[in-house]
Amino acid sequence: MECLTWRIPLFTNNSDPGEDPGFAPPESWAQALAAVAQDLRCLRFGAEVVVDRLIWEFSINSDYNVTIGWQGARDIGGFSHFNALSMDTAFADASVWVADIVQTKLAGYDFVQWPSRGRHLLVPRLRDGEPVWMDPHGDATISRIGELCKNSTNYAAT
Repeated sequence: MECLTWRIPLFTNNSDPGEDPGFAPPESWAQALAAVAQDLRCLRFGAEVVVDRLIWEFSINSDYNVTIGWQGARDIGGFSHFNALSMDTAFADASVWVADIVQTKLAGYDFVQWPSRGRHLLVPRLRDGEPVWMDPHGDATISRIGELCKNSTNYAAT
């Protein structure tokens, strides 16, 4: 099965320029990947992992469905995940899906709790059409996905 694949550095300070098939990925997905990458910079607990050199692998197959992942690096495992989401998925839905997959992979393979507010693992959800991180203990919205680090010192406590 033919795929289009983009390799997109998680952070702009990454020296690897990535690669693409000659055109940009769908904007909603590019924004979702960037938002989750931004949030990876804060509220991570557990094993020490360096995410700065990671590169997203984003693919669209012949049915126009997406796969996301990254190759492993020094101290962090790689992954690839497919769930039949369309390349036309809106930013909010894409952000929640990407955040959920990354959170699951980090916890399952690298023993990293992200994002964590004290003893509470935050969960990605849609609330009023917006992609947010929520504290399931009290149903409180903590941050919009992509903005977690802006005030992370305010919500690091339990």
